[in-house]
Parts: sequence; structure tokens; C-alpha cells
Amino acid sequence: MATAVLGLQWGDEGKGKITHLLAGSASMVVRWNGGPNAGHTVIDRGVKFGTHLLPAGVFYEGVTSVIAGGVVVDLAVLREEHDAVARHLGRAPRLLLAENAHLIMPYHRILEDAEGSGARFGTTRRGIAPAYRDKAAHVGVRVGDLLEPRRLRDKVAWRLDLLRREWPSSAELRALDPDDLVASQIALGRPWFESIVEASSVVGRALAAGEEVMFEGAQGALLDVDFGTYPYVTSSSTLFGGIATSLAVDVGRIGRRLGVTKAYQTRVGEGPFPTELNDPTGAGLRDRGGEFGTTTGRPRRCGWLDLVALRYAIRLNGANELALTKVDVLDGLAKIKVCRAYRLDGKVTEEFPLSGERLATAEPVYEELAGWPTWRRVASWDELAGAARNYVQFIEEATGVPVTILSYGPSPEDTLHRAL
Repeated sequence: MATAVLGLQWGDEGKGKITHLLAGSASMVVRWNGGPNAGHTVIDRGVKFGTHLLPAGVFYEGVTSVIAGGVVVDLAVLREEHDAVARHLGRAPRLLLAENAHLIMPYHRILEDAEGSGARFGTTRRGIAPAYRDKAAHVGVRVGDLLEPRRLRDKVAWRLDLLRREWPSSAELRALDPDDLVASQIALGRPWFESIVEASSVVGRALAAGEEVMFEGAQGALLDVDFGTYPYVTSSSTLFGGIATSLAVDVGRIGRRLGVTKAYQTRVGEGPFPTELNDPTGAGLRDRGGEFGTTTGRPRRCGWLDLVALRYAIRLNGANELALTKVDVLDGLAKIKVCRAYRLDGKVTEEFPLSGERLATAEPVYEELAGWPTWRRVASWDELAGAARNYVQFIEEATGVPVTILSYGPSPEDTLHRAL
């Protein structure tokens, strides 16, 4: 059965650990969205990695990793990650690149700084939005263009000419030379020239053959460009349905849709956050949870778990299992609050508003649960007891979805699996 691993919050849910745990049993792992604005923390054989583009399958011999057409690729970032993992493994990972994936060019990062979107919306300033905008405007550069240097040069020169007319005072844009840009992109991408493929066909054949395929999502449902807290969102689809638009595969073959959520809530950057704690409790969650962005290093905002948002994300993705991460970060709290509803315009509602501006006015309605002193490592699900078990059961009952993975630390061993 094919599996999709999805984030159900504003990203940073711990998907890196979960995808790494599951990737070893797959024959193919496919990253379908986002770019190097996403960061997955992985501990492989005792070594900690912060990956941004490489799918989790690269750490396992015999597993094919695929970067799909919905991803925007920064070749410099990809090359750096690929070489680091190759040194760690003593071999080159098996990686395929979709020919229709778009490239993040140096001028995209210049544009993001010039436009000031990083400061206004709290983006990672990696050129993500300008790259997706070029894609939609039909002026983008794609991975397949690397195999046609003359075509690549024409595209880059034409785009640079348009940008210089739009930003005539930009010394950085004037300093860019199309020939140099093309030469650098070809040099960076050369290791994968034989690995550029029509990814939808490759993945479709694997699914049709009944292979174990895992789809790895980046970021989280609440950052989706259409259904997230707009305008404080990313530039691609972060939902289960994004697999279809990125790969044109039959998502009906993906029976396991595993949604990942922390035992509390975090957000990095700007945007509404109803359960945010600007107090010592929130600071404690940040310190104990190591809540600093993998991509940017920025401190994450922390708060109580938001069930209104979680149920909304589950519905958007059709999630049928949950992975609950970082439950140990709640250790030592006498009481744990969980948001069960919002108060909006004087009325209590369990509906998540589509408007980010409207969400900013929501007041959380909390339910209080007993805490626990220290998370106790247990050998099986049946041994889970006390307030910790009650907390897990409360989340299951509130969402209607079973928790099948519990993560209580960064190492692979700090995990409890539950068979349904």
C-alpha cells in the first residue's frame, strides 16, 4: 500500500523523523512539493542532517528517491546536500529529477529581497515565490532545460532582459551575466543529467506494479497556497491533492495517508496563531523542544495544540492515521490545555476560517487535561498508561483518527508504533 506523509500544522511537525523511519521499507520515496524553504531534521546512524530538497529515501540503499514536478529546485542547495549525504553513506544516493520541475535561479532570490516579501510575510528568502510565479507566468526555467544549453541560454537571457526593464535601478540584476548563469547551472546539475526523467511515468509504473511508494510532503496543510492562512502561506500545494497536480498519478492508489502533528503547536514567521503563548510556558516549550527553524534558524512561536486547525487539516487531506510527535516536550506540566473551539464575533465555533485576517481575531476555547511528570519509555502500546495515554486518547476522540505513531525524542529509538 502506498503511503503519503503529510504535515497537519504550519510545518515543522517532525515529518523528517517520520519519513526517515518509514522510508527504509519503501522501494521509492517521492518529494512532491515546495523547495529549499522546507527543512527536515533526520538522524541517520547517529549523524544529524537538516535536509531541504532530498527525499528521505536517499539514506537507504536500494530505495529510489524522486523529486517531482511540483518542486522548485535550487541546484546549489541540492548539490551541497547530495554531496554531504554521499560522504556520509560512502556512496551516491539514487536520485531522479523530474524534467518539468522548475529551477530557482539566482535572480529569484534578488527579486524576493527587492520586493520585501520576506520582511512582510516572514518567508525564508530563498526565492521560492518568484520561482513559482515565473512558472505560472510561463517564463520559468525547468530541469529539462539543462540538457539543451542553447534553449536554456535563450530563456535566461530573455528573463533577465525583462527583469532589468522592470527593476532598472537594481545593480545586482545588471551584474548577472546569462552565459555565466547558464554555465553555473549546467555545472551544478551535471551529476544528474542521466537521472532527469518524466517523473509521473516513473512513479505511475511503480504504483501500477504494486511497489511500496512513499510520498513525502513538505511544510504543512495550514500553509497551503489555497487553503492555508492566506496571505501567510507558501507558494505551492501542501495537501494530499497536490500529489495529483505534481505527478498526475492516481492518488486512489495511496491508501495510507499519515498526518503528522506535534503534541503542541508551533509557527515560524508571520501570520495568525490563536493558541500562541507569549509567556514562560511558551518559552519553555521552545527551549525543551529545540524550536528553531531547520532552514532559517529562526525561533518558532509556540502554543497549545489547536484541535480546530487539526480537524480542518485532517479533512483537507483525508488523513486516516496520525503521527503524534514531541510528546516528551510536555513533560513536567501540571496541566495541559487544548483548544477545542474558537470564539469569533461573540459566537463559539469549531470551524476554521479561511481568512488569515479573520483567524487573527479568533479567541481559543480551551479544555484542560492533566499533565505527566516524565515521559516513560514503554515497549508496547498496551503499556502506555496514565495521563499520557489519556492525552493521546483525547486527541483520537476529538479528531476521529487513530494515532499509530508516537514520537518522544529525536532518535529513531524514541518511537512507539501501533498496529491497527
